Amino acid sequence: MIPVLAILAAFVPAVLWVWFFYTRDRYEREPKALILKLFLWGLLAGPWAGGLNDVVRGILGPIVEEAGTSGLIPLAVSLMVVMVGVLALNEETMKYLVTTNSVRTDPNFNEVVDGMIYMSTAALGFAAGENFFYVVRSYVGGLEDASRGAAFAFAFGNVAVFRALFNTIGHVTYSGIVGYFLAQHLIGKRPGRIGLWGILLAARVHTSWNLSWWFQGVFAPNVRSFWFVDLSWYFVAAMLIEASGIGLYLLLLRRSLAASPFRARQLAAATAQTPAGETPKAG
Repeated sequence: MIPVLAILAAFVPAVLWVWFFYTRDRYEREPKALILKLFLWGLLAGPWAGGLNDVVRGILGPIVEEAGTSGLIPLAVSLMVVMVGVLALNEETMKYLVTTNSVRTDPNFNEVVDGMIYMSTAALGFAAGENFFYVVRSYVGGLEDASRGAAFAFAFGNVAVFRALFNTIGHVTYSGIVGYFLAQHLIGKRPGRIGLWGILLAARVHTSWNLSWWFQGVFAPNVRSFWFVDLSWYFVAAMLIEASGIGLYLLLLRRSLAASPFRARQLAAATAQTPAGETPKAG
């Protein structure tokens, strides 16, 4: 029963978010079969990224721990920043690879906003699989220290809700940024390195988000909690990072929609049908 509930808790919000972002493309929406394929590829990218993350943690984790226990705190923090950055870069690269391999030569990829929609969809598949894992792990881990009811409440009333609202949107914003730069390369014919800059920018935002929670766990482990958040300045920092990522995503989305050739065609058609003296409107 718990796995079924975890699937629902992870995938229902992700599917709703897919619909939300899919409908942001107001001028020429993508084939639903392509959207489904990208969601599934994003889901499959999760275990690949997770496996490589485990390798990185296995290599750098003991070094970080040894530096910390030896009192070399600046070194331990520096190494942790490097490790978290590599993990974020790995995840953003995996989402980029499965998306670009699916759409690079697809004729439906014909405007900049498509890149953002494609990468956002893959990110939601990725996030759904990741959320399922964390919800199940939280429940199983909770059974070690609490009753079944308390473990259930924590996993489904805390972890599932928080990740559906914050981590999932985080993945969308990181990948949407990458998608904008990917489209600048494939549609705008910009040099290929612009895609690399997009991945690095997304990984930087992703790293900042993850580090905020890591710093809270290390330096403020006993702060006051309210529902599913631990109230501290690290939490405030994480929310500001999330807000900045969302703001950048919305800015790029608005810019992409404004540059859509299909918007221009709709505006031209509306102009041709508008009586003299009235202002034409595009969607």
